[in-house]
Amino acid sequence: MDKLLITGWVPESILAPFREKFEITLPDAEKVSFTMDEVQAMIGEYDAMFTIAAFPFRRELAALAGRMKAVANFGVGYDNIDVDACTERGIFVINTPTTVTEPTAELAFAIMLAITKGVVMYDSKLRQERLCHPEMFFDRDMFLMGKTVGILGFGRIGQAMARRCRGIGMKVMYYDPFRKSPEEEAALEAVYGTFEEVLSQADVISCHMPYTPENHHIIDLAAFRKMKKTAYFVNAARGPVMSEPDLVTALKTGEIRGAATDVFEHEPYVSEELAAIENVVITPHIGSNVLEARKNMVEEALNGVYEALHGLPCHNIVNRALLGAQK
Repeated sequence: MDKLLITGWVPESILAPFREKFEITLPDAEKVSFTMDEVQAMIGEYDAMFTIAAFPFRRELAALAGRMKAVANFGVGYDNIDVDACTERGIFVINTPTTVTEPTAELAFAIMLAITKGVVMYDSKLRQERLCHPEMFFDRDMFLMGKTVGILGFGRIGQAMARRCRGIGMKVMYYDPFRKSPEEEAALEAVYGTFEEVLSQADVISCHMPYTPENHHIIDLAAFRKMKKTAYFVNAARGPVMSEPDLVTALKTGEIRGAATDVFEHEPYVSEELAAIENVVITPHIGSNVLEARKNMVEEALNGVYEALHGLPCHNIVNRALLGAQK
């Protein structure tokens, strides 16, 4: 039976079906997570590893994983894993590309509504004052029907966000390095634009781009200055695709009207400056933090590990070139 090391605690009710496939080691609920020193001491004995909470799997750790054939990440992103080092050592990298789609899009849609409707601000003030007396002609929030959402990154999550926005009567523009076919655009009622066109024309910018070196700080002060002064920015992708100090500046100087972000540049920390600003909604990277979704993610990751280890068809291998190299 293959030996599986899990770096963080997972409820037994979710893991139980996989004990027939793997000999599993993981920390208990009280400990929550193994330390890097603990993982380094154990990793040489395992065939596969499942990283929880973006536990880093870098080249140095891969060098200690003498018998490892697969490492899975608990999420669609995998910037915590050195894919090149894994490929060099014949280690499959597995992610969860399908099970995060709908819950993450729901969260992005929710925080878009929260910032454009002032939900958090009104909630906070009402709890403090316990008196309903909103300003009758307050000029900050936005009527979304008929407005344009500009989606940066039009993969699974970006398209799921587009469907939700169309559902409330918004127009959809998108930018992605890989343009969709005319048939796909027609089905989603989405209009393609360049990066600059989307920034300048949309009323809400919703970012769903993967984090890559090329995308580092692609949303910076220059990008915010290309947006409408009345625009809102939503980020449910990765923190470092935006410059957090530049977001603070854009919000303070009125380059944009507001923002909502579930991700941050230096997670798990959030800057004091950002947290002090009223016209931003912040949530602690919880795009898929619904138990049903988390269960589905574990199943997608571990089924992928099992399939990769046993030469079965597997949809969620990141470094698919390794399949050809092993033939």
